[in-house]
Amino acid sequence: MSFFEKFSHFFAAAESEDYDCGDNTSMRIYYGVSENAFFEHEKELENSGYVVSQRHDIAGNIHFTLKGDGLTVQFYYNPSSSSARLVADSYTADIEIQEIPVNRVCNTELFQFETDHSLIDCGMCYIIRCADNSFFVIDSAHFYSVHDNDRIHDFLRAMTPGNEKIHISGWFLSHGHDDHICKCTDYLLYNMKDTVIDKFYYNFVPDTHRDNENWDGAGKGFRRSFYKAVKESGVPVVKLHTGQRFYVANLEFEVLCTHEDVWPASCADYNNSSTVLMMKTENTKVLFPGDASAESSKVLESRYENYLKCDIIQLSHHGHHGTSAKFYEYAAAPVVLCPNTEIKINEEDHIPANKVAKAIAEEFYISANGTVKLTLPYVPGSAEIYPDETTENFDGIKQLWNYDYTDEFKRRHNEEFVERGGKL
Repeated sequence: MSFFEKFSHFFAAAESEDYDCGDNTSMRIYYGVSENAFFEHEKELENSGYVVSQRHDIAGNIHFTLKGDGLTVQFYYNPSSSSARLVADSYTADIEIQEIPVNRVCNTELFQFETDHSLIDCGMCYIIRCADNSFFVIDSAHFYSVHDNDRIHDFLRAMTPGNEKIHISGWFLSHGHDDHICKCTDYLLYNMKDTVIDKFYYNFVPDTHRDNENWDGAGKGFRRSFYKAVKESGVPVVKLHTGQRFYVANLEFEVLCTHEDVWPASCADYNNSSTVLMMKTENTKVLFPGDASAESSKVLESRYENYLKCDIIQLSHHGHHGTSAKFYEYAAAPVVLCPNTEIKINEEDHIPANKVAKAIAEEFYISANGTVKLTLPYVPGSAEIYPDETTENFDGIKQLWNYDYTDEFKRRHNEEFVERGGKL
């Protein structure tokens, strides 16, 4: 008897079709659920031999993780929609659910890494230098950022003493778009000789999803290459689910949304498959929505409201159409990190959500203008901006994307690049 058959009597109504979460993981949704009924069925799971490994509540949303029969089971209740989700996962590695004592040897630092934007206006990479001098990496860069796997490696190498191996205590991938995963794939293929990675963290929507015909076919190929590289690396993979709280070095993370929460709404916009993380460390909250877009935004706003309040936020979907203006009002972040080029973010200044995020922000940093270091806890105005390393290849952009700028625009842009420390 399958897991869901065993508990088919739960609640009065369920989704008529179970959701394939990918990686041999399935979910069933129940509607019209009371909190009391949710707790009654959670207790039934325990009485059936499933052992609670974690309970973590976020803004009134109640989450249980249970283990049994070779499964990691997520059972969580959302009062805003009076619904419960039951997820059976036979794939995931374990998470650390207790704070981890670390030997503090350095400051905790958050870097918005300057990905190579010469030919592309997307991609993002954030690097957190933990207090034990290990690193937590978020996403990577586009395949057009040709050498960024080497640049990421060299950046980590420069902060790793002597002959010690680079220690990446965790690498999180927000979703499976090529501008987020390609240079992680290349890092695994070409830069692992002096690197140790403890775990990968992600939950990609499966390419068999109902809405997959709307997705870029080439993107599926990049994901296959990524999965192959991860499997061959032997690094354990944590399949993240909403409601989990986990620890990496001196960092605490909460999972606020995955593609499992968007279902059954449309995921035709693949960006809505982004996993959203809240990071807490050194009395600082940092919100990473990845490329979360309209459907994800609805989930986040309805469930969490003011819990989204944070000190630092990554601008969703590079400042293209992503989360809503209301999302940024709830977040009310005084520091905004924008993983994009100055040209493109200025061109999209008309987007209402960007206007709200900028209006609230006291500090706004664009990744293409140079890597930014924020030492945590963050003191306003203390950001260190590294020299700008890359600038637009206007001839290449015209050939690839068929858009161009005036000679005067390009001259002024190159002058500003040099002023930021860049070399033409």
